Amino acid sequence: MKAVTIFLLCLITSSIFSQKDTLIANREKRLAIFLDTLRNAKTDVAKKNANQVFRNYLLETIQLNESYSYSFSKLSSVGSISSPDNEFRLFNWNVEMADESNRFYCFLVRKGNRKHKNKVIEFLEKPSTSPISQEILTENNWYGALYYKIIPIEKGSKKLYTLLGWRSNGILSHSKLIDVISIHGTHVKFGDLIFKNKTEVKRRVCFEYSKKSMMSLKYESTYERIIFDHLSPESPSMTGFYEYYVPDMSHDAFLFEEDKWVLKEDVIGINSPEKQTIKQSTIDPDTGKIIEMEVSNQWVDPSDRNAPGGGGKHTPVVPRSKRK
Repeated sequence: MKAVTIFLLCLITSSIFSQKDTLIANREKRLAIFLDTLRNAKTDVAKKNANQVFRNYLLETIQLNESYSYSFSKLSSVGSISSPDNEFRLFNWNVEMADESNRFYCFLVRKGNRKHKNKVIEFLEKPSTSPISQEILTENNWYGALYYKIIPIEKGSKKLYTLLGWRSNGILSHSKLIDVISIHGTHVKFGDLIFKNKTEVKRRVCFEYSKKSMMSLKYESTYERIIFDHLSPESPSMTGFYEYYVPDMSHDAFLFEEDKWVLKEDVIGINSPEKQTIKQSTIDPDTGKIIEMEVSNQWVDPSDRNAPGGGGKHTPVVPRSKRK
């Protein structure tokens, strides 16, 4: 009798979870349709209306407890990332307008429980707010960006989260940015005096560069650093006009030291240890066929004057785990 009772309980529990999964899956299908309508809209008015429908239905959906761990893989043009400690999740997307400006949208979701729905904080973009600003910002005066990395850190007794993001500035330039947030109940604070360079400490860091180029900004967990391309003007006469700045083949990084992200200039980018060889495609001159071969992916020290490309004017800094 006990075995039958346990079996029935398992069956009922399985049925409940199945119904919940089906509910979210069905909502995802509708969201995908709304998103497709948004992406295919031709005018700014049509985009605004379609986005409002998508935004409202997404908000309803992510408030449901069972949505927190759902992948939403069908929403391919909506970013969804979770903090490594699973404290919150971000849903983030943009809408490009006819003049190539962008509108940005973001929900921060915190997991609820059986009695309460998930808590959602919406970031509201204010066109007058710049990511270069050194003010403390809140969810109600957000500058707008697409975030792709969350790095938990601790400053004294405070738990903070470093965000890496991207934004378009219109027809001439893009920006990559590093910001830090803290969560206070139903509110979010952007910015903290935590980014230290040689002359000052900033609340956030923003890099503006030419739309014709690409800038790398990423977190390397192996070396516990945020590494990025150093930007320079295309010519000396363009100094200060950041829409003409491009990567100059050198790299800088922020390392977290004594409660701050400290700038280290001219650092060395190192390939992951497990990737000692890479596949490279080439064309056989005799047959015209594409062939693949493995080539060395070994790290070369740029400060070694005997190494290929060594002996430049920079003195690169080796990551901590590589130092003697």
